[in-house]
Amino acid sequence: MIRPLWHPSKYSSLKALQLRTWSRSFPLKSKHLHHLRYLDLSRSYIEALPEDISILYNLQTLNVSGCHKLCRLPRQMKYMTALRHLYTHNCPEMTNMPADLQKLMALQTLTCFVAGLAGSGCSGVGELQQLNLGGELQLHQLENVTEDDAKSANLENKKELQELSLKWKVGGRDDARVLEGLKPHDGLQATRIGSYGGTTFPTWMVILLNMVEIHLSNCKKLQWLFNSGTSFTFPNLKVFTLQGLECLERLCEITEEEQDEEIIFPQLEKLCVTGCPNLRMKAKAPKLTGLDFEGGGEDIFLWLTRYMTSLTNLKLQNRKDTETTSAAVAEVSDLSLAQMVEVKERWNHHDFPLAYMKLNGLKSGVTELCACFKQLEMLSIINCAALVYWPDKEFQSLISLRKLEIWHCKQLVGCAQAPTIDPSTISEPSSQPLPRLESLMIWCCESMIEIFKLPASLRRMEIRYCSKLRSIFSRSLQQQGESAPSILQGSPVHSEVLSSSAVASMVEHFLFPCLEEIEIRRCDSLTGVLDLPPSLKEIRVYECCELRSVESHTGEFPSLECLSIWNCKTLSSLPDGPQLYASLQSLTLDSCPGINRLPAGLRQRLRSIEKKYLDARYQEPSLLKPRTWRNAFRRD
Repeated sequence: MIRPLWHPSKYSSLKALQLRTWSRSFPLKSKHLHHLRYLDLSRSYIEALPEDISILYNLQTLNVSGCHKLCRLPRQMKYMTALRHLYTHNCPEMTNMPADLQKLMALQTLTCFVAGLAGSGCSGVGELQQLNLGGELQLHQLENVTEDDAKSANLENKKELQELSLKWKVGGRDDARVLEGLKPHDGLQATRIGSYGGTTFPTWMVILLNMVEIHLSNCKKLQWLFNSGTSFTFPNLKVFTLQGLECLERLCEITEEEQDEEIIFPQLEKLCVTGCPNLRMKAKAPKLTGLDFEGGGEDIFLWLTRYMTSLTNLKLQNRKDTETTSAAVAEVSDLSLAQMVEVKERWNHHDFPLAYMKLNGLKSGVTELCACFKQLEMLSIINCAALVYWPDKEFQSLISLRKLEIWHCKQLVGCAQAPTIDPSTISEPSSQPLPRLESLMIWCCESMIEIFKLPASLRRMEIRYCSKLRSIFSRSLQQQGESAPSILQGSPVHSEVLSSSAVASMVEHFLFPCLEEIEIRRCDSLTGVLDLPPSLKEIRVYECCELRSVESHTGEFPSLECLSIWNCKTLSSLPDGPQLYASLQSLTLDSCPGINRLPAGLRQRLRSIEKKYLDARYQEPSLLKPRTWRNAFRRD
């Protein structure tokens, strides 16, 4: 039961409290909470806990994780001797830990320890020496830790630790010795090391044979991970992340005789390599299912062809500093295509299992990649200059795709060509690209004039910041739509030529029977959103400066629940009809001066609409509270 905070005496017997508050201070008095065992303040906006919270001698669990404004813990926490679990992770403003933390001998969980400056009256990592910590432990601000402090933390004897994160803000010359002193026990399962300033890793890394996850990030000077002659396979490693390792050349310091040897990760499932421009790594990972790789030119396709038979999740990003001429791009493209064709032929055109693919900044091979993966369910294409025309032919291969996202493809124009359709030459409908597509999102494609031929399966469409877009339908679809009415009227010419399946398919595509949500924002060349299907439940149109009309193909929106139109200066009309807005629950109409009066059908529904935000011009005084009647009068 949630009790009102203005009756604090009712909390006197409370043993567990979960409170998320926007207040910057703790809103209760500690003296009313002396029986409290469990206190969860996670994701609150508090900046500091009150000092008297240390009188909660019975408190066993304190959770302040995700409190992004929290600067410090109470100075006298050493008296909270019953405390067993202290969750302090994701508190970026925390700069130190209170003194004498070693006195909390019952402590079993401490998710994040922030090392403060020596002599500042806070705890050093040596305070952890006698604490039997388990689970996850993060050590932050390790630039404030000396080699002796690191050794005294006694991490090697904390056998219950499963995950260890070590993070510096800035690297220093003593980092290697500090890291060596923070040696954990050999049963550790996951480690994360960030912003370490050394050139090599400690010797204890190779003894962590039970490691399941290794994440290394922003270690700017690191050149290799292991010394020459070191034997390592990490037999249980499933996740391996290398990010922002600018100087990393290889995983192991090797001799000339060892240069051709490959590193084996027998259980590796997910590999992420980004921001590592100098890395040359030969590795075998027969079970790899997820690859996130940033590279240049040929490297991208080499990694892809190596693992394309096992991948289900793929992210490829072209390195931003890669500068290549058009001839070099073409050469790399030809090479990559040849490699992919070779792999496909070797596997007898096997349907590769890839289900999710994200391509960012690729200069070639985008459409060819699309055509390789019939099992693909989600595709994101971002900032790819090679995408100029919709790859209709390649889209034919994507028979399983359900979600398509196109972002910042500034060269994308639209369809390569739109031949005139002669109904007398149509015998059967052409195959529909992306027959299972349900969600389409297009953002910031400033050259795009039109969209490809949309499938009848589409449920959600979102188009933003496409300043040259003229229509949400392709030209070929519009031509089909122009002939559909005569087909429905039983024109003898058309009925003789088209089979029943052709007519059904054409009408189905014209009506978009599954479309439920559409959002259009900042499409400055769009003059009309016409022929919308009656299946729509949500319509959102924002900041379209040339928009003049929004119309339904059938004249009705019987399922429409949300209509939101904002800042469309030239919009002059909305559709009208007796049952047009029968299901409407939410209405926003603001900054649309061209609409002088709401349609009659909409005005009749205003009283029963639960959520509405309207310009005062559209509101009748009887619908307003007396104190807001003045908003019903316009001041022109």
